[in-house]
Amino acid sequence: MSPERQRGSALVMAVFVLTVMLLLGTVLMRTLSQESANVGLEVTGTRTWAAAQSGIDWALAQTLNRGGAAAQTACTAANAVLSPGTGLADQAAFDRCQVTVTCRYRAALPADEVSHGFELSAAAECGADTLRVNRTVEALAYD
Repeated sequence: MSPERQRGSALVMAVFVLTVMLLLGTVLMRTLSQESANVGLEVTGTRTWAAAQSGIDWALAQTLNRGGAAAQTACTAANAVLSPGTGLADQAAFDRCQVTVTCRYRAALPADEVSHGFELSAAAECGADTLRVNRTVEALAYD
């Protein structure tokens, strides 16, 4: 073939290579964006679980370390909504977190070896408005 007939082939090859590179770049950007969202969800989920666990710890402290207060009164007082600085540690880790703690008193049966029972639940919700995660932790405690 003469060089005059091959003149446009370099342009066609360049356009083809650029198109392929653009498609690869687009796929890479979408993949990185999805991975970033997944990491954000994982971090927020872990923070939410830790907030719920802190709510259970707080409720256990309220009910089992009640001093001279009645068990039912301590359980009723443990029903609360916790937020950073109010029941939750005032740290950046629990920023935009809220934990709803509930306690239900269970009177012990005569055959039980305990005096009081508590059904505790902590429902935590953390994250920004566009990415909210919920976790619930439950526990039974007896004394």
